[in-house]
Amino acid sequence: MGRARPAPCGRAQPRRRHVTHASRPDPKPGVASSRVVGVSSTDEPPAEGPAATPAREQGRSARGRALRWTFYAATAVAFGWFAWKVEWSQLDGVSVRWGWVAAATVVGVLFCYVGAFTWRVVLVGLGARELPPFRTLADVHAKAWLARYIPGTLPWIAGKVYLAAQLGIARSRLAVSALVEAAAQVVAAGTVSLLLLAVDPRIGEISPTLRVAVAIGALVGLGAMTPAVFNRILRLGFRLLRRGAPDPVDWPLVGRSLALYSGGAVVSGASFALLVFALAPEAWAGDLLFLTGAYGFAGVVGMLTPLVPSGLGTKDATLLVLLLIIVPAPTAALVVLVSRVWSAAVDVLFWAVAVSSERLRRIREERASADPA
Repeated sequence: MGRARPAPCGRAQPRRRHVTHASRPDPKPGVASSRVVGVSSTDEPPAEGPAATPAREQGRSARGRALRWTFYAATAVAFGWFAWKVEWSQLDGVSVRWGWVAAATVVGVLFCYVGAFTWRVVLVGLGARELPPFRTLADVHAKAWLARYIPGTLPWIAGKVYLAAQLGIARSRLAVSALVEAAAQVVAAGTVSLLLLAVDPRIGEISPTLRVAVAIGALVGLGAMTPAVFNRILRLGFRLLRRGAPDPVDWPLVGRSLALYSGGAVVSGASFALLVFALAPEAWAGDLLFLTGAYGFAGVVGMLTPLVPSGLGTKDATLLVLLLIIVPAPTAALVVLVSRVWSAAVDVLFWAVAVSSERLRRIREERASADPA
């Protein structure tokens, strides 16, 4: 008694090994599988289970479609409210040089595409591989971009994360990219605008309080973007949310994002300067740097103002004060009003171009797959 029975036919009984989920082989060679539910280390849906079904790839469920259309509806309502608040009667009889407006619009749409490209660069810098085509990312960026008219900063970021997650990009990586973009935009726009305004002798007419506020915001953002600080903040946030380990940020990624957003600030400000040339005969080429810096400066003030759609109110007020330095008060008020309408029109045009481009890409892809020859 007490002895184990020998295996029949003299063979050793094989030992059973308990296999857990954590010990399963990775779905792809060289890619570590995630141990935390809801956090994926790859940019593709899992290769097995419900995640691989066609329903998931097309929205997965009625709940997903309802969330997506709720986001679209909220964006449309917010944009409609914005358009309703515009004092259209003040635009009657306005003299406009449409050639300058066309040039400003082209440059404005270019700025939107710079933003989409910067987002892609940030995702790649965070380790994303096998991303969708740039047209697809621009389509998502354009749809989320319109959500800036919803009060607060969270809706458009959350919408962008949700829409991009449907393409198979890990939500954790998208969340980190949103934080990198937000910090880089404040730092780059604040630094570039202050430098451009500093070379103009009229900078002394700008409120020292505003200059200090923008400088502090840029410095705080730059300090937060240093990899040691940024990664520590990320780890703390992910630990509190129990979302596993976030993708780390390094100096090359910080440098690329700051460089791209600095260029974007110049492009955005230049588009506004061209618009001013279309409305104000008093403005001339010597005001180009001041107007470029002023628009970026006002944009940073708007970004630092929470719970305001697109920074409306604070951005417009700051822009008005800066324009009074170079044009009369009636012209400055007109430029602020027209720039608000023009900016919204550029956002809609960017959305239309990006969505149409993505739709054409899908049609061509479907035709190519249907006719291999």
